[in-house]
Amino acid sequence: MVVARKQACNGSTPGRAQEGAGPALRGPWELWQHKGDRAQHVYTMSWTPVLLALLAHCIGCGSQPVLSQPPSMSSSLGTTIRLPCTLSRDHDVGIYNIYWYQQRPGHPPRFLLRYFSRSDNNQGSKIPPRFSGSKDLAKNTGYLSISELQPEDEAVYFCAVGAQGMEKVREMRREEKEPAAPGSQAPQDTLTVN
Repeated sequence: MVVARKQACNGSTPGRAQEGAGPALRGPWELWQHKGDRAQHVYTMSWTPVLLALLAHCIGCGSQPVLSQPPSMSSSLGTTIRLPCTLSRDHDVGIYNIYWYQQRPGHPPRFLLRYFSRSDNNQGSKIPPRFSGSKDLAKNTGYLSISELQPEDEAVYFCAVGAQGMEKVREMRREEKEPAAPGSQAPQDTLTVN
């Protein structure tokens, strides 16, 4: 953007440039243009700061949620265990889908479930109902509950979060496919069954 002015900021009319001198630069946004025997003061706006600010906003300079899980938990066969996934204080678990995955030794991670609320959740394919999700908004934590623990439940479990609005669109497109781990991912949580 170029804006021409015939008067300087203090109200005086700019004089001729000195003989042999090029344009006088007063800052990154001003310069003098020579038209015939008169010098004309021109302001140019530098787009660099504007573009950098826009780029920073678009790529999400906002912080990502940090998830934490205990390094290991154990329980006895036949009991119920509840594995926590706590979000950092600067994020609200209430606006996120919580995804849970299980990884047995020598196998890739397996999608267990997605939990947003009691009425908005889904199990992975062939995942029994003894695996369930929940949230505690006061503790800013999502949970994976496993009831009637069995020997094959001994595995590494990890959680991930995804924003609710974006995930709805992805799920409609995905239809019956299992979701990949979106957004932030917590360190793994190992469950030992005794």
